[in-house]
Amino acid sequence: MKVDVTLSVRGKDVAAADVADKKVSAALTQMGREIGKKLDGVKCPTHDEPPTNVRLHVSASGDGDLRYDSCCEALAKAVQRATG
Repeated sequence: MKVDVTLSVRGKDVAAADVADKKVSAALTQMGREIGKKLDGVKCPTHDEPPTNVRLHVSASGDGDLRYDSCCEALAKAVQRATG
C-alpha cells in the first residue's frame, strides 16, 4: 500500500522525496514503506474496504501522525491493530 510521507521543514510540509538531506529522505521513505506493508491486506470487517489516502506526517521534533480515510470505526480499529 502506498503511504505518502511528509516532513515539517521550517513550517512547511515537504514530501519525503524532496527533503534535501538524502539520509533523512531515505529514512522517511522507508518508514512509509514499512507502514504500507503493515497495512497491506487490512480491510474493514464490515464493508470489505481498505483505508484510502494513507499519509504520514512527521513533525520537526520527529513525532509521526498517521492519517487515512476510512469507511467506519471498524476499519479504524483494524488499522490501529495493524500498526500498533
